[in-house]
Amino acid sequence: MSEAPAEGLVAVVTGAASGIGRAAVEIILERGGKVVAFDTTPESLDWLAGNPNAMPFVGDVTYDVDNRAAIELAEESFGRLDALILNAGVPASGSIETLDMEVFDRSINVNLRAVALGVRESIPAFRRSGGGSVVITASATAMGGEPNRWPYAAAKAGVVNLARSFAIDLANDKIRVNTVCPGPISTGMTKRIEENTPERYQSLASMVPLQRWGTAREVGEVIAFLASPLASFVTGASIPVDGGATCGSGQTIPIPAPA
Repeated sequence: MSEAPAEGLVAVVTGAASGIGRAAVEIILERGGKVVAFDTTPESLDWLAGNPNAMPFVGDVTYDVDNRAAIELAEESFGRLDALILNAGVPASGSIETLDMEVFDRSINVNLRAVALGVRESIPAFRRSGGGSVVITASATAMGGEPNRWPYAAAKAGVVNLARSFAIDLANDKIRVNTVCPGPISTGMTKRIEENTPERYQSLASMVPLQRWGTAREVGEVIAFLASPLASFVTGASIPVDGGATCGSGQTIPIPAPA
């Protein structure tokens, strides 16, 4: 592989239809890579139509057979697998007293268990390639509790330690495993906050030292770096992409931007 971010990279990206997943796909393709873009509906992947370096794949990350098929498609279409970007996820929040536990179960199933499935199914392909990189989208929420977000916080915290453990277990196979931990990022999923509760949207921005929300592209750039040979000595890391939101003690608010 070339010693340039994403150049020549063959990747499978889950949650590829929008937001951070789409940004990662776009960056890899722009830099000469090839992608199997994995999401739940064919129409959500229509934006890839006609691109010979992108193979849409429709499936469910909670099924081992679908994870396996996506990886097989990468090998069949592009000859190998270099990177697995596990970005698919679902939000989950509610009161511990009243939330239906099925919401918690789905959060664990999609946000945590599916990550283990994806990594497990990728190992034989990575061995055939002589190694590779797994990059998992966790969350800044993995680093501390948040009001009513306990199902999501538990799953994402689990992802961070899952990745650390996998990094140790798979190092001898030259498989690196890292997580990115996005903070407030403007995506289709967060658009409802901006539109429906603009005061909350601004309040969240004010808690970030850089005093703004991030973009999906900014997270995608970190993902592309971790997936590439430039990060060849980085494994087991959890990298916040949050404008500094998790670097404070939580006892004070950041210094506001000058008027």
